[in-house]
Amino acid sequence: MLRRTFLQAASAPLGLAAIHRLAPPAANAVDTQASDNPASSAAVHTMPRASVVVIGAGAFGGWTALHLREMGHDVTLLDAYGPGNSRATSGDETRQIRCGYGDRLLYARSAQRAMVAWHEREREFGVALLNPTGRLQLAPDWTPSLRATQATLTTLAVPFEAMTHDDLRRRYPQMNPEGMGVGLLEPGALVIRAKQAMLAVSQAFQRKGGTLRMARAQPGTIDGGRLVDVRLDDGSRLAADSFVFACGPWLPKLFPALLAPRIQVPGRDVLYFGLPAGDQRLAFPNFPNYSEERYYGFASIDGRGFKVCPTTGTNTFDPDVDERIISATEVRRARAYLAQRFPSLAGQPVTESRVCQLENTADEHFIIDRHPAMANVMIAGGGSGHGFKHGPVIGRYIAQRAIGEATDRDFDHMVRLAR
Repeated sequence: MLRRTFLQAASAPLGLAAIHRLAPPAANAVDTQASDNPASSAAVHTMPRASVVVIGAGAFGGWTALHLREMGHDVTLLDAYGPGNSRATSGDETRQIRCGYGDRLLYARSAQRAMVAWHEREREFGVALLNPTGRLQLAPDWTPSLRATQATLTTLAVPFEAMTHDDLRRRYPQMNPEGMGVGLLEPGALVIRAKQAMLAVSQAFQRKGGTLRMARAQPGTIDGGRLVDVRLDDGSRLAADSFVFACGPWLPKLFPALLAPRIQVPGRDVLYFGLPAGDQRLAFPNFPNYSEERYYGFASIDGRGFKVCPTTGTNTFDPDVDERIISATEVRRARAYLAQRFPSLAGQPVTESRVCQLENTADEHFIIDRHPAMANVMIAGGGSGHGFKHGPVIGRYIAQRAIGEATDRDFDHMVRLAR
């Protein structure tokens, strides 16, 4: 993975000082104090009220729509299948948020900000979304990436614990650490109830006056280098001042010439294995998130089972038509892995499964930029398997870009299309 510099704004501590640095002069911007308050249903705004259509109600689009509405704009959020649906990259039950990012210090700082924002939003939404699980990285020995993660966490004053093989064996007797010489534990890492989070975001958006519609949208009329409207699947059209296409794996379909070469959509199996009767040693909160070279996953949460995610899978996946049936080969491989690493799960059944997809860019950095042929169209995607956790922070950034507010130039450069 290429190591690049993330936005300076995302690296700053969450607070009004960072937000004011990003915003243009007050005469040209939405009132930042009002719009920074997540509980505010309609922010005071000093620029003309804009109409914005956001296409895609996932981690990028849903948060963008909510922030735009809190800024005081008229916002319509469109999604072909609805928030948190089973086809969405932001679907499934759980996602992880952690600050351990190798040497990518600025991503780690963004995750810190996002953690604060997630806690604030959980309180606002009144829905239990976060589980303080911790995260355990396993490896045969200290790698450059693990050492870089240690350095990054030290810089950010994020608590962590470096563990030896013997430490692992004593701390986690439910795990066989054979072949794993070291572990890096980040106790503050969280698991987010992903589907519930996206439903809560869309509900807050609607409570605050936003409009959610279930509809598939395509770019419509272009006039003078601007998009006039989007064409819906019922034949109707919806006009607006600005448009945000935050469609995840559908972006290469909507803009094939522009984005198919830039965003790949691989499929991944997600398996949940049942725990033995009466045995909660591998259930939350008794075991952390875990990761090693070929697998990662979570303890059983809400009784769904122990989550096992292979890091390999199909190279291409169509989110509309491909069936979400797990691979027998991946099940066999996962069983062999569990028998070695978590012996109590040997022979336990698959209790649930998902087939998800990623939307990867070559450098695993987001694409957030204006369409080169439509000045009022923002494209936001390429989450690359790590976008969900940043949703509350990146949603605000996309919202600012959509309405023409000043944003951090380094980040603008980083997520540009032409790279």
